[in-house]
Amino acid sequence: MTELTLKEIQDFSLDILKDVHRFCERENIRYSLAYGTLIGALRHQGFIPWDNDIDICMPRPDYERFIRTYKSNKFKLAFFGEGCKFDCLIAYARVFDNNETVAKNGHWIAEPAGVWIDIFPLDGVPDDFGEFQKLYNQLHDEWEQIIPKKIQFKRVTHCEGFKNKLKLLLKKLRKGNGIGGHRMQKEYNEKIVRIPFEKANFWSQLAVMDNGPVEHIPTSVFNERILLKFEDTQFYAIKDYDKPLRAVYGDYMQLPPESEREPHQSFIKFYWKKR
Repeated sequence: MTELTLKEIQDFSLDILKDVHRFCERENIRYSLAYGTLIGALRHQGFIPWDNDIDICMPRPDYERFIRTYKSNKFKLAFFGEGCKFDCLIAYARVFDNNETVAKNGHWIAEPAGVWIDIFPLDGVPDDFGEFQKLYNQLHDEWEQIIPKKIQFKRVTHCEGFKNKLKLLLKKLRKGNGIGGHRMQKEYNEKIVRIPFEKANFWSQLAVMDNGPVEHIPTSVFNERILLKFEDTQFYAIKDYDKPLRAVYGDYMQLPPESEREPHQSFIKFYWKKR
């Protein structure tokens, strides 16, 4: 198999985003570009040149409707919960390809999966910042216990050579079985939906606990969205994008040092299935 170039990954993930955008437009589902993808739209009118993934976010009600109704002739949807056709262990959703591409590393799904985009739900959180911090730190501790369980999704049949197969089996034995991971993930998902988005004054993204307790954003920012140019298409973003971006990145319009300009998912390699 031939490895995808960075430009090929970007082009393929952009096709997925276009498909999601068309569906959301048709079904009146709110979404916004998020994180590095939103920075890319603002700073580069497209991908951050060295970035290789796409992130969008949705208020929880829109997210739930999306995962119940999304249909595509080309791409698949995976998420943790009832109704998902795939065995996965993530607290958010991914729309992915499994026809033309395949990924090596990244143990989030039992089925072979190729290029994807991430879709993060936004959940209501307490108004008081101290209470929010306490909730975030509690959930973070629980998430740290779930992460090691993801090893179950790497299949022995995907390993090359007897030694690699044996190493994976030993890792699975050390990390524990998949049932524990699914139980923990179910409990975690139930805990992050504390305050309904439509009744909350503030939201946060609690599906991936990488940024620390900094996203304590007024829900009103999702009341108004704008279209931003991203490569050859326009996509939706919250009009008041400065609040969430500054909370996570600080001066997000400043280019990072050259030593830090590498793909977010640099440890994952994508390959063409038939090339």
